[in-house]
Amino acid sequence: MNDFYNNFIDSAEKSIADSKGPKSFKLKEGTSPLFVNKEETTLRLRTMLHRTVENLDEELTRFEKNFSSKNSTVFWASSYDDVFSNLKKIFKSQKVRSVRLPNVNTSTVFRELGMKYFLREEKIELREEGDIQFFAADMMLSDIGALLLINQSNSGYALLSNHKTNVFFVTIDRIMCNSDWAEVYQQLATYSTGGNCQEMIFFKGSPNCNNYVFIVDNQRNVLLKEKEPRQALTCLQCGRCNDVCPVFQTIGEEPYNNVFSGPVANITLPYLETFESYMHVAYACTLCGRCEEVCPLSLPIRDMIIDSRQNFLAHDILAKRERRMLSLQRKVLLSRSKMNASTFVKGYRFGKYLSSDVRKSRRIPSFSKESFNKYYLKHKNKDV
Repeated sequence: MNDFYNNFIDSAEKSIADSKGPKSFKLKEGTSPLFVNKEETTLRLRTMLHRTVENLDEELTRFEKNFSSKNSTVFWASSYDDVFSNLKKIFKSQKVRSVRLPNVNTSTVFRELGMKYFLREEKIELREEGDIQFFAADMMLSDIGALLLINQSNSGYALLSNHKTNVFFVTIDRIMCNSDWAEVYQQLATYSTGGNCQEMIFFKGSPNCNNYVFIVDNQRNVLLKEKEPRQALTCLQCGRCNDVCPVFQTIGEEPYNNVFSGPVANITLPYLETFESYMHVAYACTLCGRCEEVCPLSLPIRDMIIDSRQNFLAHDILAKRERRMLSLQRKVLLSRSKMNASTFVKGYRFGKYLSSDVRKSRRIPSFSKESFNKYYLKHKNKDV
């Protein structure tokens, strides 16, 4: 158990202590989560995932205890460097020259780690019959100490249980405290694959092979400290919100310059990376609410984005010029006399608050010819 593990547990306990979830989040034993009532089922799944996040330190500890009892090794990795330094030791001890890594380009965790670039630097080849196997686990199941793997081939379990060495990668937020809900999770989370699930495997280790699990933090403990934004850690990563977001459909993935993109990334990226580099994505949202309408868990994405924006203001993360600009714009928007001014005057007032870089790089929306207040007063007597 390394120093990161101890630091993470202490950080998690401290950050959650003041906003502990209610005891009602604990599910009843023996409850069968069938799709008899879809709304109730998805609500209870969200409740279970919420409970897991609110007790993340306990659930991660429980998973490690249960999974390690199967003669397997769990590594706690705070960053990329922790992952790669331990992988180098495994490569050296087992004289690894090739790896079987079937989904290096599609798996989020492999893309986040930049795994193919690391293997290229270490001169490790990708082969169908590699010396060791890499897997991206979909979930950790803390109650039974198992890894959930979805969309594996029909011979997936045989490959897992008979290969010399298996290495699994999973981030700290991909964990469930109740394995009874695995099938419901599978049905809701596989939207991006068209719902064409193959075999769902519960892997608890095998005496025939060595099993290593890398639990990766990579700044998620920073997000964990924020009461509202940390709900994003329960996201199923199904991709539904990206398909309906008008901003994402317009700008695509390129402006994010990251493996994460879309409405949920607007919340998580400033915490997972740096506020200075990714604070702007929190404002890449019109708050239209379409993402919430299609989210299988009905996550309050708008509230989380608004809370993140308020955090930037409260912690003086915004530059002084940006704070002054927002303050001046707020005064204009709250002033009825200023909003009743002509279109030209309102445009001039807003334009002078924006930097020349912003005016050159963006199309500034124009105001309507008359405000709603003027329109209402004009038509009020006509409707009477």
